[in-house]
Amino acid sequence: IGVVVKQLEQQMQLQLSYLDILFEKDHNIAKEHHELQVELYAEYEPKKLLHFLKKSTCYSLKKAYTICKERNYYEEMVFLLDRMGNSKEALSIIITELQDVDYAIEFSKEKDEDEIWQQLVDYSMDKPHFITSLLHNVGSHINPVMIIEKIPSGLEIPGLRDSLVKILQDYKLQISLQEGCKKILVNDSVSLFDKLTKTQRRGFCTDEFTRCPNCHRSLLLDQRMDDDIVVFFCRHTYHKDCLPARENEYSCQLCSNVKSYRKRGLKNLRPTMKRI
Repeated sequence: IGVVVKQLEQQMQLQLSYLDILFEKDHNIAKEHHELQVELYAEYEPKKLLHFLKKSTCYSLKKAYTICKERNYYEEMVFLLDRMGNSKEALSIIITELQDVDYAIEFSKEKDEDEIWQQLVDYSMDKPHFITSLLHNVGSHINPVMIIEKIPSGLEIPGLRDSLVKILQDYKLQISLQEGCKKILVNDSVSLFDKLTKTQRRGFCTDEFTRCPNCHRSLLLDQRMDDDIVVFFCRHTYHKDCLPARENEYSCQLCSNVKSYRKRGLKNLRPTMKRI
């Protein structure tokens, strides 16, 4: 591949065609030439440049941005700035150079950061068509009241009434969804509580083979027939005098031991530093 690319140095369009075919076949087959491809796409096939920038990761972002900036390729600049982490500058290009409010809104929704939304709202305050689009499309991403309060007095905004009606409809829809979710949660809670109650009311059968976990004697055939028996919801059963009482409260010894064992196991899982 390198030999062919070098032989085509004086015929750059053929060089680009060759690298383009390789790239479509396998994105990594000629990755060492991707920086060259950025220059060739920018010069001869600018419509394919953005696609290439999105698919490849084997080029310098700063160098690609410089190439695009020299030619005013704004969409490509937005993508590169976003990839470099400079979302605010990317949004600035969208609203000042491209002046595409729909693109700006979609970009802000994708980032969903307060600073990005604030930047877009502040820029839109003296542009009625930007305000109209914001009111129509922001949805639940930002508070529409914040936009309305910032609108300068006396500014005429086309379609403001329709935008306000849509905001109210969206608000009613959100309230309706919240009420529906609330009913579902209440029904689920009641159903689970009924299931828990039925489980706790379920009877437990003991026989002559049932033994106390502490003294290991039969609960029914033991000579201490006068002793009370304690049955827990976990179905473990004890002689009352086999259980340690704390303020007249009893707890299942088997389940308590399992819990303490799990806690000790978690502590033992903590990483330890060893000296080398």
